[in-house]
Amino acid sequence: MIIDAHVHAGEYYRHYSARFAAQMTATTGMSPQELSAPEAKLLAEMDAAGVDRVVLLAFDVRRVEGFSVPNEFVAELCARHPDRFTGFASVDAGTPGAAARLRHAVTALGLSGLKTAPCYLRMSPADRRWYDVYETAQDLGVPVLMHTGYTPSRNADPRYFSPLLVEQVAKDFPGLTVILAHLGTPWTRQCVDLLARRPRLYADLSIFGSYQPPATVASALAYARDSGVLDRLLWGTDFPFASMTGSVARMAQLAHDQGLWPPGSAPLSPPEYHALMGGTAERLLARTALPGRSGFPSEPMS
Repeated sequence: MIIDAHVHAGEYYRHYSARFAAQMTATTGMSPQELSAPEAKLLAEMDAAGVDRVVLLAFDVRRVEGFSVPNEFVAELCARHPDRFTGFASVDAGTPGAAARLRHAVTALGLSGLKTAPCYLRMSPADRRWYDVYETAQDLGVPVLMHTGYTPSRNADPRYFSPLLVEQVAKDFPGLTVILAHLGTPWTRQCVDLLARRPRLYADLSIFGSYQPPATVASALAYARDSGVLDRLLWGTDFPFASMTGSVARMAQLAHDQGLWPPGSAPLSPPEYHALMGGTAERLLARTALPGRSGFPSEPMS
């Protein structure tokens, strides 16, 4: 099974502002109008790339950016395609009632995790205003996918880009599963080191795996393997910011082309490739699945 662990729901103009779309696509070669993932386009991209399932993300940045991709919208898409979409809610801890909104999204809407955007909301992920949200996620047994690393959004606060800010959260919530988005780009080595210190942390390769030179991606994967955390990395694209078809092809190359890898490092083995491209995500989502949520049949927590 191939699972894209980081896909944005939402459509240009209907959800994203023109200003935000222009900023976010400025360095991608895309037009702002391409920052859109309507249902038919998303399913067609998945089919073309051979992707079985995606983690589909809500995105609450209304307080700062003036828009959101609502939890209800994501839940409706997941309800129509439960075999293809697993939905994550999004809440803003800078607004009252965030923890209650997360609980409602999981228990009433059937969503399976939480997406947070700390730097977009001009808040550290370790800001204490998040703590009742984390407590709720830990209580519900759902993972938290946190944006880490750079973003071209001009309203985002660069003080909160670093993945190392998440270490305090991991200390304070030892039972919480956290996925660091984008491998903390450009702080990828620090992100891997953080995973090595904190066993409940994971990271996804979205944007990093799609746009960095393949040799750079291979070097990061080799470092993760040597650090003992390759089995906690998840393939993802950040679609529609990057194509699934192109990223799948790049990842397949990393399983075959020795020339991309650092001296002394082998390409991805078949088990490593299959874990990275979906096996790890499948196990992670299955461990946190409960009846009524989109996802996979549940299995006992290890």
